[in-house]
Amino acid sequence: MNTPIDEPHQTHMSRTAVLAAMFALPLCCPPMSVLACITGGVALWQIRGNPNLHGRWLAWSAIVVGAACAITLSWLLWVNGLAVIVRGPLPPMQALMSASPERMRAEWTGPAASLDATAVQAFASELRARHGELRDAMPSRSRTLPIKPKPRQAIATVPVTLVFERGPVEADLGLELFDERSGSTVVRWRSLRVIEPAGGDLIFPPGEPAPPPLETGNPNAAGNPSSSTAPAPSPPTTAPLP
Repeated sequence: MNTPIDEPHQTHMSRTAVLAAMFALPLCCPPMSVLACITGGVALWQIRGNPNLHGRWLAWSAIVVGAACAITLSWLLWVNGLAVIVRGPLPPMQALMSASPERMRAEWTGPAASLDATAVQAFASELRARHGELRDAMPSRSRTLPIKPKPRQAIATVPVTLVFERGPVEADLGLELFDERSGSTVVRWRSLRVIEPAGGDLIFPPGEPAPPPLETGNPNAAGNPSSSTAPAPSPPTTAPLP
């Protein structure tokens, strides 16, 4: 009597592991790197529950490569401008009001970063004399950025609201995007215009051009709040009755 012989189970490569490896191939694409980590984890879970699947090494390779690329690219984006955008306008204003050269070099670029404590303190003292201590700084709600920025603009104007002890004040922060001479990316704060309709605008640092006017499509919009308004139309006259 012939006894049945158990045939060996045929194993095959996990398709999910192969897909994870394909996601890990684009090294400079953070979304693909994240997908490589996710699909690699799914592949390991499937292989653990199915003895007919293999490709554990491929799934682990996709996870390691994807995680390394995602972490590296995220760090590069953070140090090359993302941190400035996420943190907002409060850190550079706090550095200015503290008149600390170390904090100024960490937040500002250009002439503002090379000023000594005396020059920075003089501007901070002028702000305190007019408005009191700085409480907060936030993106402006009454003035918004233009929908379509100018192409290849080296310095972008960011409208902000500075909250002082005596009330809020509108201002423009000049954000340098790249160095026009070398073409290298900068993404640091370079200049400041504190809008003062009555006493005259304050420009920082001294001698540095103010941030470019904020163009919103409205000729009387906020890059220059003191713009002249159109005269009101005269009331219609009525002809006398016969």
